[in-house]
Amino acid sequence: MFRFSVVTESLPYLVSGLKITLLVTVLSLLFAFIIGLIVGMMRLSKYRILSVPAAAFVLLVRNTPLLVQLIWVYYCLPIMIGLDLSPITSCVIALALHGGAYTAEIVRSGIQSIDPGQMEAAKSIGLTFAQAMRRVILPQAFPRITPPLANEGITLLKYSSLVSTLGVADLTYNAQVIATTTFRPLEIYSALALEYFILCSILQYLTYRVERHLAARA
Repeated sequence: MFRFSVVTESLPYLVSGLKITLLVTVLSLLFAFIIGLIVGMMRLSKYRILSVPAAAFVLLVRNTPLLVQLIWVYYCLPIMIGLDLSPITSCVIALALHGGAYTAEIVRSGIQSIDPGQMEAAKSIGLTFAQAMRRVILPQAFPRITPPLANEGITLLKYSSLVSTLGVADLTYNAQVIATTTFRPLEIYSALALEYFILCSILQYLTYRVERHLAARA
């Protein structure tokens, strides 16, 4: 029998985990976008010293499981750099790198979808490559890459549940603890699924509003 009281009694603990989930997700999305923008631009560079490392990074990240990346960053990266990383910091780094690789491909494809004549026209009026990108190409590419970027954000939010494997007290970790101590997995895991559904639905709605706004300005 489903006992709703179990969920209400556990709500404060679930909310504390939700705060960690949102913190990890927001930071990961921010850094993933920065990484993706930089790597995406590098992928388009005519200089192999930039394009080859960027392509290798994307290939490595996209062809290895995220869970393995989380574990590697948590256990191996501190050994390489000689610094101790907290579980949350390790998770943000791993998620940002993972999301950055996919964002880079989104950015690259968005830029390549713009007519090459736009860049030539920008250069003909005296704009540098960076100025042409900032003032001409990226403003046209952004509306096209908004939907896939939003989908990547939703995917990263769902992937953030994996940070519980490193002992981070996020939403999933706290739900596992509650389910184990109360012996009520049906109620707790149902509430967990509902919370993720609500979060992802909110992101989808915001994406829809942004798309409508961009379409109205076009």
